[in-house]
Amino acid sequence: MNVRALDSTTKRRSGLLLFKRALQEKSKAERLVLRTICDPDELEPLRTIWQCWPGTRDSDFDFFSSVVRSRTGCHPYVVVLLRNAKPDAILVGLRERRKLPYKLGWLPICELEINVLEFVSGGLRGSASEENCAAFVRHVIRSLDEGNADMALWKEVDVKSPLLSYALQWPHFVLRDHFPCVDEHWWIKNLPDNLNSFFMSRNKSQRSKLRHKYRNMLKHFAGTIRIRCFRSVADLELAVRDMEEIASKTKRRLSRLGFFDTPQSREEMLVMAQKGWLRIYILYIAEKPAAFWKGTLYGECLQGDHAGYDPLWSKFSPGIFLFLNMIEDLCKEGVNTVDLGFGDTQLKKYLGTLRCLESQVRIYAPTLRGIVTNLLNLSCPRINDCTRLLLQRTGCLEWARRTRRKRLELQNGAGSGQPPAPALASESLDSSKRSVTQCHT
Repeated sequence: MNVRALDSTTKRRSGLLLFKRALQEKSKAERLVLRTICDPDELEPLRTIWQCWPGTRDSDFDFFSSVVRSRTGCHPYVVVLLRNAKPDAILVGLRERRKLPYKLGWLPICELEINVLEFVSGGLRGSASEENCAAFVRHVIRSLDEGNADMALWKEVDVKSPLLSYALQWPHFVLRDHFPCVDEHWWIKNLPDNLNSFFMSRNKSQRSKLRHKYRNMLKHFAGTIRIRCFRSVADLELAVRDMEEIASKTKRRLSRLGFFDTPQSREEMLVMAQKGWLRIYILYIAEKPAAFWKGTLYGECLQGDHAGYDPLWSKFSPGIFLFLNMIEDLCKEGVNTVDLGFGDTQLKKYLGTLRCLESQVRIYAPTLRGIVTNLLNLSCPRINDCTRLLLQRTGCLEWARRTRRKRLELQNGAGSGQPPAPALASESLDSSKRSVTQCHT
């Protein structure tokens, strides 16, 4: 049985090597050339061809450039693929030095400072053919071998993409990601024309719950509810102030997650407002900010970045109420798709119509630092998962969570905390009779 398994593994590896050689020979025949750009001043000549290929907000030329500018010590790492001397695809990424803290439970064990190549969401623009994906992965592995970074990271890759397959299989066993993190990405596709149509698109149970939440909010706060949409540069200061007031009260803030008012976030919002992409919706109850939803309108898709609500109003589900009121406004703007982000929160389960699986994948450099980073990324989550399972089976999980929450509150103070390490993009009825005032800026 072991001989058969070994023979099967040998055949698979042989087949993979033959496939790699075939791709390399084809690349040579078609004169495939990859050029890496690490100087921000060299990006401008690429603007025209860059923008003619569809992509996401994070890989947009102006947005990406603003991210690079807003971070100290950050440099672009953009790979241009030329086929027969003509641009065929581009892989958008950046290079920066980061501190990675590692913990067992809430006990810190060490902190590594490494150089990271991060490729942004939707960073592969142009032809995403199997051959191009293979060429990009091969180029990144070679770059790590040459010492340009300690780790390469793709955050959001479709599980069916050949890019993910090659990134998991081609690196050496010691340098590959053995447990890539797979998460659920929720969307609302084909957004209905109005709120009532949206309700009717849900199943009976969801429709009943959503209408109850909507009416319950109107019943308890009739005449005191106001929703405002911020879009312009002029009103950015007020929007950021009110979002920070809400975010500072959430449980996510204790874990250093969610929205933070930082120079980087302000730079990104400034660019989005100047481009006309910014959409910040804030729900006010008796003129006090109660919930917010921050997103980017890119093409016909509204991408959700951060969302949050004041725990004082949690039993009324203010986040869901706010989004339901946003729907008709989005329809008027021609929005067809809403990106709700990752996770299994109540808002995503109630509102999402499409769920996709996307993965985070890493490749490590053949250095001591790269191998140690891989070992820590491999072992710490596994130990924490086993500990969590043990606590759950012994009935101590809720006690451990309460203890951790109290410890964080003592360390940070309620509603305080430092912003997290930089990252590219959460938390993040009858519509004819609403006692809600909507304002647009």
